[in-house]
Amino acid sequence: MDRPDLELLRGAIDMHAHTAPALFRRPLDDADLAKAAMDYGMRGFVLKDHDSLTTGRAYHVQKMYPEIQAFGSVVLNRSVGGLNPWVAEAAIHYGAKIVWMPSNHSKYHAEYFNMPDYPQLGRPKKQLPGPGVTVFEEDGATLTKEARLICEIVAQGGVALATGHLSLAEIRALLRAANEVGVPKFVVTHANWALCKLDMDVQRELIADGAILEYVACSCVSPIFWEQKPSELAAWINELKGERIVLGSDLGQFSGPPHPEGIRMLIAALLDEGVPYEFLEKMTKVTPAEVLALDQDWVP
Repeated sequence: MDRPDLELLRGAIDMHAHTAPALFRRPLDDADLAKAAMDYGMRGFVLKDHDSLTTGRAYHVQKMYPEIQAFGSVVLNRSVGGLNPWVAEAAIHYGAKIVWMPSNHSKYHAEYFNMPDYPQLGRPKKQLPGPGVTVFEEDGATLTKEARLICEIVAQGGVALATGHLSLAEIRALLRAANEVGVPKFVVTHANWALCKLDMDVQRELIADGAILEYVACSCVSPIFWEQKPSELAAWINELKGERIVLGSDLGQFSGPPHPEGIRMLIAALLDEGVPYEFLEKMTKVTPAEVLALDQDWVP
């Protein structure tokens, strides 16, 4: 049987993968994901943890399974000191490929959900309360010196800067600053999910200003985060012709499918909705490799 969905998984990179150990319940750990990804012939994945640096974990996964490429990252939540330039710098020195702005600890996230976590997920252990993390000064418009310095550090490190759970106003201001200092890749995190969901006009605006959009499978295939029909996402992809988009799973919930299978499910649905194979190939293989500064001529 012709299986373009499986072909698109071969050599694909999951740009947004949540695994155990974590402070949320995760059904798969790093090694489980590596084995699952290899079963699908994937090239690799970016490990994302809301509360800690994942470069050490990526190192050991890579050592255990040299057939797969595991990449580390850091999320600038309160757990690592918030917008801490020293943390961002150390993460890059350790090999992080993406520095994410705050996620569930962001000021905007707390205001949107009226809580510093997720209505859909319970945290087994409570965390100390704290102020929501924002890139803005108290005036709500001027970038903090820490945010600007992080942009400079990311630019010097030659890695990607991702927006996390920032507001649109924060995204626009941060993108301007990132462009000014030469950040090589600026990724707008899960532009098709909840508080970060963007209208097509805004997506086009951000792309025109140099951003790359991340779409996530979670919004279409996870029962507790489901909020978008594949038909809507297909229309977005077709309008943008698959350009300057990366696909991540954002999976790792107990109620959802394993990461590679979740991506496959979404890809299959998008193909059925008429998205051309070549558009999805850009999103799953070509553009992710560009964001991570990898060789395009990967051979499994």
